Amino acid sequence: MNYIPHKTVIYTFFAFFLFPNLCLAQIDNTDIVIGKKKYLYSKVLSEKRELYIYIPNSYNNNDYKHYPVLYLLDGGTLFQSFSGIVDRLSSDASPQIPEMIVVGIQTSQHRLRDASPTKSLIGYRGVEEEAFKESGGADKFLKFIEKELIPHIDSSYRTNSYRTFVGYSFTGLPVLHSLFTQKNLFNSYLVIDFSAWWDNQVTLKNFHSFLTSYQNKKLVDVFISTEERVINKVYPAKVNATWTFMKAFQKKRPNNIQYGMKKYKYKEENHHSMPLISFIDGIKYIFRGHMIHYDEMYNTPTLIQSKFNALSKRLGCKIALREDLVNYLGYQFLYTHKDMDKAMFYFKMNIENYPLSSNAFDSLAESYMVAGDKTNAIKNYQMALQLNPDNNNSKKMLDTLMLK
Repeated sequence: MNYIPHKTVIYTFFAFFLFPNLCLAQIDNTDIVIGKKKYLYSKVLSEKRELYIYIPNSYNNNDYKHYPVLYLLDGGTLFQSFSGIVDRLSSDASPQIPEMIVVGIQTSQHRLRDASPTKSLIGYRGVEEEAFKESGGADKFLKFIEKELIPHIDSSYRTNSYRTFVGYSFTGLPVLHSLFTQKNLFNSYLVIDFSAWWDNQVTLKNFHSFLTSYQNKKLVDVFISTEERVINKVYPAKVNATWTFMKAFQKKRPNNIQYGMKKYKYKEENHHSMPLISFIDGIKYIFRGHMIHYDEMYNTPTLIQSKFNALSKRLGCKIALREDLVNYLGYQFLYTHKDMDKAMFYFKMNIENYPLSSNAFDSLAESYMVAGDKTNAIKNYQMALQLNPDNNNSKKMLDTLMLK
């Protein structure tokens, strides 16, 4: 891990928050890379699938943190904007969601085949369409995701157990189909204005069948959005189908499925404008409780850890406030506000959440040194060096303390 002296960290944070445009202006002729394209051959589908991978900014700065994964269908069109939203909402001084890996799945080539849970020739105009002959491949597509894609991602990246599945329009169908047929594969499902009209509203029928056999006790989050639609003669099969499903889901879902829903007003949003705003609303709903407010940061920091413990319990996976942000708050109290108790609280929080972080122990050691506690300063600098022998600041400070 590249070590940055702490005072430099403090000044960097001030520069970032107070003069963001100045910081950006110093970058010249550097590509802004938001992700990587890669291919995975599927034996299940007998074809090569194109993937888009986004990793958080902190990923390459540590070797100990594991991240939630968001699996995104329609990756060819939505990956860039959705991963940008994830990047923004998980960064800055008051993150609303945790950092996560985004896996976009290109679905344009066989979108109808992969997304449709049943075989049907009837389109949204209510008449047969030749293009729908390849429909009915959702089960096979979901098998590819479960048996090949997820194991590949888990073996290639530092992932934790929390997974979110996202689909829009036609690709919302396999997201709900996964909820109904694949026990415990995903922890949360985000469905944007899905094609509830498909095959005479077969998803609604499948939901009722699902209720008769559902025995899962794990908490699951589901967010579904749609728009207000007016009755028309062009798309009769689309009218009210999604809203009908959403109301039925709200009324009859099992108690352990936590449900958020949003209906956007007619003419304010439509089917094509909804992906971005719905994704923001949905991902914030799923990770509700993650955002911390300034009064919590500065007045009641002891409540933050209990807040994240409750969030982790609800999600069934350890979720912690970003290490760099907690470190920054610790130094704010150590040097700016001169509040040693709060400074040490934040530094110890990082050690609790990131026990393999050399920098976390280095920061706590510095606070002990400022407090005049030489014994604990030495102890924590030694721990920092044990975790990272290349931590030059810990070497230097330990040598200084040993000479005293």
